[in-house]
Amino acid sequence: MLDGAKDSKGNPFESTMQTLKDRGVEFRACANTFKSRNLDTKTLSPEATIVPSGVAEVARLQLKEGFAYLKP
Repeated sequence: MLDGAKDSKGNPFESTMQTLKDRGVEFRACANTFKSRNLDTKTLSPEATIVPSGVAEVARLQLKEGFAYLKP
């Protein structure tokens, strides 16, 4: 979800992210991960939102908004 990121064929992820966003998908990135990997949050795609903790965000979505985490 980094701005300007591309797949192995050189195609930008941005257009795929925009298509998914248009379908209602929300992208969230973990601030803890950015910090632990020394990444600048300014490099995050504009399609994504930063949250303090990814784990806490999953728990919040499950408890307060009725989402479910499924592991294949």
